[in-house]
Amino acid sequence: MIEPLLNIFRLIRIVRERGNAPLFRRSRKQVLDILFCRNDINRKNFLCLPFYWWGMLKGLDMLVWRLETFGFLYLPGTTEEQRSRLNGYL
Repeated sequence: MIEPLLNIFRLIRIVRERGNAPLFRRSRKQVLDILFCRNDINRKNFLCLPFYWWGMLKGLDMLVWRLETFGFLYLPGTTEEQRSRLNGYL
């Protein structure tokens, strides 16, 4: 019961440390589509969203992996040079 609440704080810390701020600013609509499950891959009813995110926050590693896959989080151990090179494609 308390694990998803703790994982919210862990996720906030991970996003602050490894978040790709230029990508967040550039694709704000895509981030909102992911949060509200409005994209074609993962479309959910608005009433099901709290239950979906509660389940996702039980397994924080899967959520972090998804954010890394879409490029919203840098991989651990990336240098500033690698980060600027990755964002050069934006």
